Order: sequence, then C-alpha cells, then structure tokens
Amino acid sequence: MVGMIPNSREDDARGKDTMSVIRQLSLVKNDQRFVFRYEAGQEADVIDAFSSMASDESSEFDWFDAAVLSYQMGRRLETELDQIVT
Repeated sequence: MVGMIPNSREDDARGKDTMSVIRQLSLVKNDQRFVFRYEAGQEADVIDAFSSMASDESSEFDWFDAAVLSYQMGRRLETELDQIVT
C-alpha cells in the first residue's frame, strides 16, 4: 500500500506557506509489518534502506520485499508524473 500524508505547514525560504508531503510504503509479511515514511524527493534514500535491510541476514525483510516496495514507489511516481503532464 502506498499513501501520502500531508505534514505540517512550513514556511519556505521565500516566506511562502508550503505543505510538506510525507509518503508511506507498508508491507505486511507473516507477523511483521514494515512501514516506511519519507518526504517527497527522498526516494533514493528509501531504496538504500531497502537494500541495507535486505542484505542483513538477521532481517526478515528480503530482496523480494525490497523489489515489491521499489516497484510500488515507482508506480506512485509514474502516476504523479502522469497527473502533471496531462
């Protein structure tokens, strides 16, 4: 499941009131739930976290899980780009 949660309003450098967007990816696997919340633009950092977790043999989060969540993230970005273009 992929979702977006609006974060608190913040003033940008020009003094304008902006809304920061927090995105969320979650995965339920057996009795574990993995939830990743991140700000728009931080997708590369999240994928790095997926990689670190998947390469950790003590983690139940594996490479298939990383691939599924990476795919979901990509689909979400694709949808957002389509909305901008059309």
